[in-house]
Amino acid sequence: MRHCFFLFFIVVNVIFYKSNAQEINASDIISKSILKNGRKFLKTKNINAVSIGVYKEGNIYTEHFGELEKGKGNSPHDSTIYEIASVTKTMTGYLAAMAVLEGKFKLEDDIRLYLEGEFSNLQYNDSPIRIKHLLTHTSGLPKFLPLEMNNVFEKLNAQVPTIYYELEKTYNKEQFLIDLNTISIPTEPGTTYAYSNAGAELVGHILESVYNKPIDELFKESFLTEYKMLNTLMTLNDSQKKNLTRGYWMDNEDFSPNQLNTLWGTGSGMKMTLKDMMGYIQLQLNANDPIVSTSHDILYQKGKTFKVAYYWRVWHDKYGTSYNHHGGTSGTQNWLYIFPKYNLGISIMTNHSGPKTPNKLNKTIKQILKDIIDE
Repeated sequence: MRHCFFLFFIVVNVIFYKSNAQEINASDIISKSILKNGRKFLKTKNINAVSIGVYKEGNIYTEHFGELEKGKGNSPHDSTIYEIASVTKTMTGYLAAMAVLEGKFKLEDDIRLYLEGEFSNLQYNDSPIRIKHLLTHTSGLPKFLPLEMNNVFEKLNAQVPTIYYELEKTYNKEQFLIDLNTISIPTEPGTTYAYSNAGAELVGHILESVYNKPIDELFKESFLTEYKMLNTLMTLNDSQKKNLTRGYWMDNEDFSPNQLNTLWGTGSGMKMTLKDMMGYIQLQLNANDPIVSTSHDILYQKGKTFKVAYYWRVWHDKYGTSYNHHGGTSGTQNWLYIFPKYNLGISIMTNHSGPKTPNKLNKTIKQILKDIIDE
């Protein structure tokens, strides 16, 4: 009997040792990949700083590289707050999924049910814009309101940040709704994908209307507080503003202005730390959260590969079904990927923005994914 117990003790210890060694090895692989790819990303022209975070099976890995201000040596850190721009839309999608589950509105609802006034223009040949069309960029609404903002990015020159800022600071919610009543819908809603920040801002208005609460409060109540995302806000306090990074546009040597977010902010207004982003990844990987599951439902598909959930781009490949979104202002860019099959999420943030930055962000994430999964 003593002999059997001794053998059992040895087997248990061997299994424990192997399991522990595998965990240490996996952790080492992730850390090395972040360091390797972060340093490589920093060598890209005009890139001064980058922050990379990986969430894997409950473990969090974050690293920061470079300097936030050219020549100052001030490296980003876990308290550095970035503008995440359009990745905000996935959070708005979460609120929309919550509203659907709570019966606040239906995906098939005509959006005019939630607008004061006639808005007879928000249809095409009697086909109205529905809630689901706003969530999938198939509403036919313009990319931006005011309409003048749509011309800002046609010529990618040094003045883009200033022109955008000047247009934004003179705009507000009241003018947005006035302008909304003057636009023309060019195609039948639900048929054509055309990216629309204006549509995402309108979702913010509708959410505030059906819940009778400010959008910031809705975010806090729905998941920010529960997941301890204490530095994730539309509007920062004075202390948090000190940690808000500013960024650079293309070859500019001077900082771009931060966004003002004079509308609801549900299109691109959220600011957050990389640490908080890890909390958001944890939420998105929570298979027991019905709101998350609903927000990952595909609402629009074109062909075999183009799929959109509640603002998420959905992709299927050897890594299973993944969800991703890119965000960019005139001074920052970031990309977020969620891989439920591996209980994995990857986020990369930089305080540089330009037409080549998205491709570099995406390639870096794909390389980290390959290092972690295909090792």
